[in-house]
Amino acid sequence: MPRYALLISPRADAAYFAQAQEVACAELAAHLPIAEIETRSYGDMRFLILDSKVIHLTTLLRLSFVQGVFELIDDHLTPINQTADFALHPDFIWGEKYRGKTNETLTQLLINLCLAEHPLAQTLVDPMCGRATTLLWGMRYGLKTAGIEQDPQAMIDIQRGLKKWTKLHRTKHKLDQGWVHKNNKHGIGKFLDFSAEDASMRVVTGDTTDIRSLLQNRKFDILATDIPYGIQHLGGKNTRSPLETLRAAAPAWVASLKAGGVAAIAFNSYLPKRDALAQVFTDCGLEIISTHVEHRMSESILRDVLLMRKSL
Repeated sequence: MPRYALLISPRADAAYFAQAQEVACAELAAHLPIAEIETRSYGDMRFLILDSKVIHLTTLLRLSFVQGVFELIDDHLTPINQTADFALHPDFIWGEKYRGKTNETLTQLLINLCLAEHPLAQTLVDPMCGRATTLLWGMRYGLKTAGIEQDPQAMIDIQRGLKKWTKLHRTKHKLDQGWVHKNNKHGIGKFLDFSAEDASMRVVTGDTTDIRSLLQNRKFDILATDIPYGIQHLGGKNTRSPLETLRAAAPAWVASLKAGGVAAIAFNSYLPKRDALAQVFTDCGLEIISTHVEHRMSESILRDVLLMRKSL
């Protein structure tokens, strides 16, 4: 039987650093629970090897670490001429560059981990959406997405980027603005709607603890977010831990998930500790799903992902 060889992308190295191969194996294992995944190198290229009949090819092509899929026969590699069939041009994800942007490959990993647990998901929410990287990634998967961001400037930046890329790539779309409630000088409740290629996104300005009101009590299949970490992000007075904010927000976040919904939260496992973060959400009724994608970004950041499910 022919086998597939999955080429690990340089983007995975940039996202997961020295643990790129380990994270790649974990992501593949989430979709394909097999006892052992074979690894192989050809020169500087690294591959994961698996049987060709065990998983849908499109799923393989959409894994965050995959640069290409090859058919492996008698130690000969033949590239497979098929695309991942994403909506929207990649520039909508990678085109914008700014300080503090969530890593694009990590964001894709979060969504893939959720889809492995909930393959029929149709909606996604990011309660700390920043400049909408996660929401736009969700749109590439064909999902209806929504997010909350407290910084009013974010919406201006998102709109500017959308106008640029839709014009450059001649993408048919609809872009609209309005207010969830009454307009106000602080911009709270102002929204931006974007739709294209059978997917959609809504970004609302406001506090993440008000997610239920700001998103008008909508419920979602997936919650995916990269919580702030690093020296410029403070979770409360005289502390860099985001736990204070998360304890206040968690009940509303969990209420925004449908029964059976899945949440993936990227965090710096130095602060908060994994057990402390998990406790915040298990206290609100979520169940922990075992996953191991820890990878070191720097001396002060050891990034990990907490994967959880809301019971039926």
